[in-house]
This record gives sequence, C-alpha cells and structure tokens, in this order.
Amino acid sequence: MANTFLNLTLLIIIFHFFLTTLSKNLTTILTDQFALLALKDHVIQDPGNVLATNWSSSTPVCNWFGVSCGSNHRKVTALNLTGLGFVGTLPPHLGNLSFLSLLSIKDNSFHGRLPVQLSNLHHMKHIDLGNNSFSGEIPSWLGSLTQLQVLRLYYNNFNGVIPFSLGYLQKLEELSLYGNKLSGSIPSFVFNISSQFYT
Repeated sequence: MANTFLNLTLLIIIFHFFLTTLSKNLTTILTDQFALLALKDHVIQDPGNVLATNWSSSTPVCNWFGVSCGSNHRKVTALNLTGLGFVGTLPPHLGNLSFLSLLSIKDNSFHGRLPVQLSNLHHMKHIDLGNNSFSGEIPSWLGSLTQLQVLRLYYNNFNGVIPFSLGYLQKLEELSLYGNKLSGSIPSFVFNISSQFYT
C-alpha cells in the first residue's frame, strides 16, 4: 500500500514537472512568435511576399523563412532577413526574443531609430544592420550587450559621436560604422578592436 502511494505521488510530481516545462516552453515560443509577427506588421513593403507567404501563426515559428531556433530549447536564436528589399521599421517587440544571438537585416530599407528594447537581448553576438536607412545617434545601450562580437552599422544615416559605451564590449571583434554621418573624434577603444571600420 505504501509503495503504491509513493509511486502515485512520484508520478504526480513528474507529471506536474512535465506540464510546467511544457507550459514554459510554449509561452516562450509564443512570445517569440508575437515578436516576429510584430516585425511582419512593421514591414510596409515586402517585394517578394516573403513574410506574407512564409510567416503564419499556423506554421511553427522555427520553420519560418530566415528564422533559426536552438536544437534543445526551440527558442529563436537567429534572424537573417538579408537583402529582401524590405521597407519598414523595427518594433520594440524584438526585444522579447530573449535567446536571439544573431540579427542580420542588412541590404534592406529599414529606417527610423533602433528601439531601446533591443538592449534586452543579452545573448546577442552578431548584429548586422548595414546598408539600411536607420537614423539618430548610435545608441549608447549597445554597450550593455556584453556578448557582442560583431556590430555592423555601415551605410545608414546615424549621426553624432561614437558612444564611449561601446568600449565596454570586451568581446567585440568587428565594428563597422563607415558610410554614416558621424562627427567628433574616434574613441581610443576603437583601435583595440581587431577589425574596425569607421567614417
């Protein structure tokens, strides 16, 4: 009798753990899905109908064009939408892609300022926003993405000075800023980066 009760209790605990884990993973992937659907809504021109035909809530987000997920946790880890002719802005919801480590949207026509919510992406290692039309100052919060190894912001409309906070990026190997409207002197930390490009 005691063994039966013990086995039943153990079974209930395991089942509860399974449901909790499943619920957590489902919530996370839904959060990722909502973030990407917000990006879809912010793209006002999609010449190849890439998002219209590939990004749908009826399809698992990890199967969407340009999206990669981790093999274990099935959370979005990379977003590569290079050279698709998109016109639009980046929504703040992208800051909810908590496991994103690569963001490449180069060679499009995204514009506006970079949303501060991207500072939440603490797993980020590679950002390539080159050859778009982003504007405003280069955000100082980029310095909080301490895992960042590559930061490419070339050929945009950024102005102002290079923020000193980028000097906090101890793992940064490449900083590409040429083709912007930057002013002021070049911070000394830039010369410690193995491959740097600037205006």
